[in-house]
Amino acid sequence: MDNTFWQAVTALSVVVLTIGFLVGIVKYLQFRRRDDAKLAIDLFRDFRSDEFKAVIRSIYSVKPEQWATLADYQRVRIDHLVDWLNLLGAVTRNKEINENLAIETLAGPTAIRCWYRLLPYLRQETERRGFYCDAFEDFTRRSLAHFKQKNVPIWFNWGTERIELVKLLQKPEFKPRTMEEIRGSTGSAVQDKAS
Repeated sequence: MDNTFWQAVTALSVVVLTIGFLVGIVKYLQFRRRDDAKLAIDLFRDFRSDEFKAVIRSIYSVKPEQWATLADYQRVRIDHLVDWLNLLGAVTRNKEINENLAIETLAGPTAIRCWYRLLPYLRQETERRGFYCDAFEDFTRRSLAHFKQKNVPIWFNWGTERIELVKLLQKPEFKPRTMEEIRGSTGSAVQDKAS
């Protein structure tokens, strides 16, 4: 056996290994998409349940002066929804589901509306608890940027109130922060308290 035979065998082995590697990558990506779709469907089912709809309606109907006097059962229901939106923000940020799918189909507009209505409660709970709903805030910020870029208005209509939220939530007193801004302000707040 001469040298050319071994070179041909080596070249064929490299080609077979390369094809196997590429097939493995394609199979992994197909598996990943299937997992993404299953997770998105599960989240969608949870979010479209009657329980979540009732909580969202109750959030929309709370008057601004009532946030400090909520009953414990109301806080538990609100915290459940906030935890769900926080989870959605985390899995979206970690690219476990597609961001456009999460924003456009699952909860982008609802997150924006809930952020607008829950802002006094979220600030109150963040002050009380410290670290609270960071992924929800970041998801809301990314949802706002998404709809602003596409020039899609998100309206809040409840009773006589009619507000275009994409514009309103650009103001500093309402605007949700990015994860980087949240983590940066948390670190500086901790340093300020330690001083």
